[in-house]
Amino acid sequence: MWPNSAKKNSEAFIEANFRKQFRPAHLLNFHALWEMQFLDSHKISFPESGHSLIDRFELSGQGAFYLKRQLNRSIRTWRRPFGEPTFAQELRNIRLCEEKHIPTLEPVYYAERQMEVGPAAILVVRALDGYQSLQDIMVHWYGMERHLRESILHTAGKALGRLHAAGLGHSRLKADDIIVDLTQIPQWRLASPQFIAPAKNRDLLLDVQGFLDSVSVVGETELDFLLKAYVDICPQWPNLSALKQALYPSQQAS
Repeated sequence: MWPNSAKKNSEAFIEANFRKQFRPAHLLNFHALWEMQFLDSHKISFPESGHSLIDRFELSGQGAFYLKRQLNRSIRTWRRPFGEPTFAQELRNIRLCEEKHIPTLEPVYYAERQMEVGPAAILVVRALDGYQSLQDIMVHWYGMERHLRESILHTAGKALGRLHAAGLGHSRLKADDIIVDLTQIPQWRLASPQFIAPAKNRDLLLDVQGFLDSVSVVGETELDFLLKAYVDICPQWPNLSALKQALYPSQQAS
């Protein structure tokens, strides 16, 4: 059982449509969302007693949402040197992605409270039904038509290129961090905006290397579709050969 919410602080962000959709269900405030009960919550525990709960719920006629609740999970930032919930950073990164035209999660609500047992935060995002992670897609990779595989790789390259062209890196970019709607290729989204940050060229190269390692099922010839799409968008590399030389210096030397 979660501790009762204190009635301090106002809601920091509420999407306009969220107000209309959630008011009839009496879910338009921190306390109501905090007290929601689910049979099978996904709990993530952290050091120092911090933890998060992630639950999916649906509203009749309004679609599905993910309710993310967090207690005692804070980080120190230059904006708030005494600490802020990590959900605050996630929301800020989502806003940064929107400014840079990088499709990602769709937040509808965010608020914080200071409880007796520590800081608490709630972030509600729309469920992106219809999207699959590249990691899940790779499970059936060679059972897919070749043209579809090439389209997916081209989309993944564009996604990575868009992120890096904006000067942003990702500290742990893997195949499960990019999600794709296979019915509307090239529709894609970044599924983990909480990990992005301004990055230097060396960091971007590490991003690419880590991502390629996570799609090892893809053959070298097919990977060129991904890398070419990436280079076409990302100005850090003049052409595909320059990128591959940076990625595989020993192979290029031989």
